[in-house]
Amino acid sequence: MYTELDARSRGDHGESAADSSGNHVQELFDGVDDLIKRMADSENPEIRKIRAKVRVTLLAARSAVENAVHQARHRAAPVAAGAAALERENPWHAAGLGLLVALGINVVISRWQ
Repeated sequence: MYTELDARSRGDHGESAADSSGNHVQELFDGVDDLIKRMADSENPEIRKIRAKVRVTLLAARSAVENAVHQARHRAAPVAAGAAALERENPWHAAGLGLLVALGINVVISRWQ
């Protein structure tokens, strides 16, 4: 289990949830970008102003998302390394901790619904 966890923390196997949500965000950005390009031929000055504002907002949002992803990965790497080390040293403690976390999440979700 150590090697699987370690590989996932490095992103070696499969697509992670972050990558999947990143793809959705990228699709949104691409769709907005495509819409902006389709409106490029418009002669209406008001549409041109709105298009320029949307373009600036899109660039700022894309930069913010990229920055957030970078920070999340930077912060998650030491945590994943620490979890892998804990699992190597105390596999039964790690399994028990995982069970407690799962039970806690289950209780929170059941009360929330």
